[in-house]
Amino acid sequence: MLSAPSAVRAQDLPIPSADSAQAGDEADRRCLTLAIAYEAGNEPLAGREAVAEVVLNRLAHPAFPKSVCGVVFQGWRRATGCQFTFTCDGALRRRLLPQTLAAARAVADAALSGRLPHRVPGALNYHADYVRPYWAPTLDRVAKLGAHIFYRPLQGGVPVSGKDRDWSQDEPDQELVARVLGLGEAARYAAATPARQVGTPSGDSKTFAPWGLTLVR
Repeated sequence: MLSAPSAVRAQDLPIPSADSAQAGDEADRRCLTLAIAYEAGNEPLAGREAVAEVVLNRLAHPAFPKSVCGVVFQGWRRATGCQFTFTCDGALRRRLLPQTLAAARAVADAALSGRLPHRVPGALNYHADYVRPYWAPTLDRVAKLGAHIFYRPLQGGVPVSGKDRDWSQDEPDQELVARVLGLGEAARYAAATPARQVGTPSGDSKTFAPWGLTLVR
C-alpha cells in the first residue's frame, strides 16, 4: 500500500546524463512555470511555492508521471481527466502578463534547485477554497495558503496508481509550451526588473480553480 509521500527536493531525485539533463531541465522549468503562473499567479508567494511543491511531490510518487511536464500535463489530451485544469479548460488561450510569468519562473527555478521551504509536506492535491469537491473528505488537510486548500493521502491511503500507463501520452507539445510562455517577452521583463521587485502581479485578478484530482479510470 502507498503511504503519504514526504516532500522531496529536486536534487534528491536521480540525475540523467549531461546532455539530456540540460534539455530536460529547461523543459521542467517551462512546464513548472506554466503550472505556477496559471494555477497560482495571483496568489501570495507561499501559495505559488505550494503549487510547485505539489508538482514535485507527485513527481516523486510512483502513481504519477516521471517528468515535471508529464505531471503538469497529465491527462491534457483527454476531454476529461486532466490533473491541472489550466491544461484542458482553455486557459492556455489566455495570455499572461510578462511579470506573472517572470515571478512564476523565479519560483520554478528555486523549486528545481531545492531552495523552497516545505509549505505543504506530502500534499498531492488541492482545490480552490470556494468549492467543495467530493474527494476532499477522503484526504488529510495539510494547509490553506491563499485561496487554495492542500491535501495529502490519509495514512495508508492509496492514490490511483498509473504505473501501467504509457506516460509518454501525457508529455506536452513543447512548441505549444514555448508559445504560451512568450519566452522572449518574459525574459526581457525579468532582465529589466530587480529580483526584489518581481512579485505577485496586480493587473489581473481572476482566480483559477485548480483541482489536482486523482485519476478516475
